[in-house]
Formats: sequence, C-alpha cells, structure tokens
Amino acid sequence: MDNYNVENEFGTGSAKCPNCAASIFYNEKAGKLVCNMCGSLFDPESLKPLGRIENRDTDAADEKEDNKQEFICDSCGAAVVTDYNTSATFCAFCGSPTLIKRRLSTVFRPDLIIPFKIGQEEAITNYLEWAKKQKNVPKKFTSKAVLSKITGYYVPFWLLDADCIADVRGKGQKFQGEKTENYDIDRTLNYKVRRVPFDGCRSISNTLMEAIEPFDYKDLKEYHDMYLPGFFANRYDLSAIDMIDVIKIRLDNYASEIVKSFSTSDYDEYKAIGVSGSYSDNFKQAYALMPVWFLNIEYEGSTYGIAVNGQTGKASGSLPINKKSVYSHAAPKLIIDILKYLGLTLILPAISVIPVAFLSGERANFLACLIVFLLIWIPVFSLGLIAFIPFIRQKFNNMRFYGSVTIDKAPDIAQYIDLKNSVAMENRDSFAYMSAKADDDESKNIAQRPLSERILSNIFKS
Repeated sequence: MDNYNVENEFGTGSAKCPNCAASIFYNEKAGKLVCNMCGSLFDPESLKPLGRIENRDTDAADEKEDNKQEFICDSCGAAVVTDYNTSATFCAFCGSPTLIKRRLSTVFRPDLIIPFKIGQEEAITNYLEWAKKQKNVPKKFTSKAVLSKITGYYVPFWLLDADCIADVRGKGQKFQGEKTENYDIDRTLNYKVRRVPFDGCRSISNTLMEAIEPFDYKDLKEYHDMYLPGFFANRYDLSAIDMIDVIKIRLDNYASEIVKSFSTSDYDEYKAIGVSGSYSDNFKQAYALMPVWFLNIEYEGSTYGIAVNGQTGKASGSLPINKKSVYSHAAPKLIIDILKYLGLTLILPAISVIPVAFLSGERANFLACLIVFLLIWIPVFSLGLIAFIPFIRQKFNNMRFYGSVTIDKAPDIAQYIDLKNSVAMENRDSFAYMSAKADDDESKNIAQRPLSERILSNIFKS
C-alpha cells in the first residue's frame, strides 16, 4: 500500500484516527485517509468519516473452537481450517505434502456461508466440458488422475457495499438527416453497489475467482460449523482494508460500465466517452465463505490454477498452451499460404513468355522462354517477399494468440448494482455545434490501410 503520512499535511495532532487513536495514512490510489488498525476511512480535507472496512478474526481462538484444526503448508505458508475428522494430505496450492497440523491459533468466525452444492465428480465433469472448448490445452490438464486431486475449499470473500459517484465527460452526436448535432456530455451518476465479492486469500488468483462468479446470494446462510466437515476453509490473509486498491479498481471499472448504460442511449453515436472521476464511500462489508473446487497444477516450471464454483458448477482456469499443438495446426495453413504465394509469383512470368514462344524458333524457343521467365520471376519473387514475410509472420502470431485459453472476466455491474435504489443522474449536457454527417469510420479505416495489406488479406484468407 502506498502511504503518505498525513502529519505533514495536517500536523501531528490530526494524524490520529478519531475512532481508535491509531496513526492514519493517505492512500493515493483510494484517495482516502486509512486507519490500518480499525479500518476507518476519512476524507483527506475534512476528516469526514467515509465508512469502515474493519479487520476481522485477530483475537486468539477460544474454547468454542476446539472442534477445529489448522493446517499450515511448510512450503508456501497457506493456512486452511477444517474439523477434526477431515485430514489434509497435500497442499492444493503448491502440491507440497509437508503440512503442519496445529490447534486453531486465532478465531474463525465468518458472518455468512454458501454451502457446497456441487460434488467432486460433477466438478471434474464441468471442468472437462469447459476445457474441451479451449484450444491446445496440454493433456495433463484433462487427465482424470491429475484432476482427482481437486479439493473442496470454502474461500474467504469480503462482500462489499458502497455508495458510488461517477463523473462523465464525452462527445455525443444526434443525426438529423445530412446534418449532425454535436453535444458535450457532462453528467454525474449516483448509484449503490451491493455485495461485490473480493477474494481475501493470497494463494488464490483474484482473476480466477472472478472468472467463476457470480455466486447466487439466495443461498447465503449465517455461518455455522456444521457446513465445514469434509471440506477445508481458507483463513483470509488479506483483510478488506489491505485490498483497498483492488476494490477501487473494480469499482472504477463498474463506474465506466454504468456510464455507457446511462449516458450514451440519448445519442446516435458517442466519442471519447469515459469517467473523468469516480468516488466511493459509506463502505460496509460482510465476511463470507464461498464454495470452490480448486487445484493448482505444475507444468513446465510454472503453476496453473483451475477452479469450479461449488454452488453453480461454473468452471474456469489459468491454463498453458501446448505449443506443439499450436504449431501443428498452424503448419498446414502456412504451407498453403506459401504455395499460394509461389503460384501468384509464377503468373506474371508465365504470361510474359507467351509472345516469346511465338516469335522464337523451336530450339531457341525453350531457352528464350526460360531466360525471360527467370528475368521476370526472380525480381517479382524477391520484391514480393518484402510484403509477404511480415504479413505471414503477423498471421502466424495471430494464430498463436487465438489458440490461447480465454478466462472469463468478472460479471458486469448489473450483477451487483442495488436495484432497490434507482440511479440518480445529474445531466449537464450542452449543445456544441452543427456539422455535416461524417463518413463511416470503419470504411475510412479500411481505405487507409496499405494497398499491399488489403490485397494480401483478401488472398490469404486461410
């Protein structure tokens, strides 16, 4: 976290949290004063409270939790909690068999939990169905022997509520026949998001957890130890206050989405529209455990994670690409393109030797035609390589790119916007000027591409 000690700005006395008297610091990415002790947030100028993101479960475990045990991986430090009847044999995060069992050291009291609905076999089946849709995945990642180690975890999530503001700037256009009305877009949107999930475990990729969202909050229940037997529960090692930067990034992305939904529908076209500023406050959080079938797989010196939502069955993964498979699929297309190129370079020399064949004698005919053919073909072939080689290299790189695994993105704002509170919008749009209707931008872009590239693109469509 990038901190700036506010004592430099406010003086020694104002650098303490009004709630707990601990030191407070300025987080430049969040734009707020943050108390790492109690999680309170404040406005930097007025010290107005902006909500609280508290730390949880920092006290020592008490007698009420004697029914749980904790496993610590001696290699990667991952910590999981389970009941005494469930034992761990290896670390699902790094694969190490060296696990240290100990009595629970600190309290483990989540607020909410979604119980598992998907069993191990169904999780593997769902993952395999997803993996088959991906291209060039190594066989190891679809091996049932490897996948049999997939483990059920309750992953710690912070479910965050916040009041959000997004300031909008951009250009809008309304078409009136052959004329275009141009407007300057200037709006402020006020809205609320509810229960946006943030993974609180360092050992699990945020991107991977976002890929298997959303969870159906209808199944949220008050936490009880009865849901734990047979599964592991990760202890959070990132508090919500530690993730303030990550929280801001996701809420900023949601601000961009809501801007497009509520600011562009009034116009036929818009340009350079975006969020000139976004702001969130009045944070509230809940600590929840979400069911995930999870496995890390070692491959060529790197670790890749796969996950299946233990409630909905949605599967995803961060998978490598089998380079041999990519090259084997690309090679035939590359050979076809080379043959096409050779055929094209032969057309002009072949046409050129026709008049030579009519004007020469029978014996001189072959030699004259061969000389003319080579004199024309060699420079045509050589000059053509100047455009063909970069084109074919780019095309081959594109084949490799499109052969990669595409991991799903986090759900859009529609999943988490609070529909009980309507979006309030302050509209300050203003008319700028009238102009002639512009030509189609796509046609312009195509026309501006180099002639050689347009020709090659049409010929080598394979």
